[in-house]
Amino acid sequence: MNRVLFSLLIFGSLFMFSCKTTRNVEKVKKLKPKSSKFLMKRLVQNQVNVDWLSSKAKVTYQDDYGVQKFTANIRFRKDSLIWLNFKKMSVEGVRLQITPDSIFLINRQSKEYIMDSFEKAQQAFGFPTNFAGLQAMLIGNPVFFTQKLDSKVDNQRYRLKGKTDRYDTKYWLEATEYFLSQMLIDDFRNKRSMDVAFKDYQQLPDGQNFSYFRHLNFNSREYGAMSIKIDLSKVEINVPKSIRFEISDRYKKVEL
Repeated sequence: MNRVLFSLLIFGSLFMFSCKTTRNVEKVKKLKPKSSKFLMKRLVQNQVNVDWLSSKAKVTYQDDYGVQKFTANIRFRKDSLIWLNFKKMSVEGVRLQITPDSIFLINRQSKEYIMDSFEKAQQAFGFPTNFAGLQAMLIGNPVFFTQKLDSKVDNQRYRLKGKTDRYDTKYWLEATEYFLSQMLIDDFRNKRSMDVAFKDYQQLPDGQNFSYFRHLNFNSREYGAMSIKIDLSKVEINVPKSIRFEISDRYKKVEL
């Protein structure tokens, strides 16, 4: 059950960064160096700002046990709620709801559920950010762990690099619009790393930019290697959605 929750938290964080790959980056011959202050400013300018977001997704998940494919529904309300459900052959297997102070998860296959504080889950899994940071990640906004970043040109992309007492972080920006195309977070204290790349950037109805395809590779000593690919569709913004999360009294509560 804990592995399921851990995987879903990682799945949620996969929405954290967006990039643009549809521009003609290949036409760039040689990039001129840019300051870290300039690159961070452009990332902030490109942040997505919505009150509601909903989407469908096709998900391919791979770990040491094999490959699984399923669909997901995603709903997001700013400063309030993250809600996801996961289906296979149109049958729901897992439902997850995260609020600023709580996490709820139903595993219908095992007829179990988790109901606990966000803080406890964050501590249990070493998750690197709070609820506000997770929401920022979900809609494609970068979250910085330090403002002290070095910049350089790296293989026809711009790269920002920073380090704290826990994380080594690298952010790669594509050369024309300065959208984030890749991010690497190395939690060297807990021996975990997460490498995220994004493609198929499209405009939302209001003109904001949003990545429709994300690929995450995650590695940890507890859970080994994981790969998650997400192909998003039917993205809708600023339309309130109904949220249902009911736990059957026949299900067994399990602890983190």
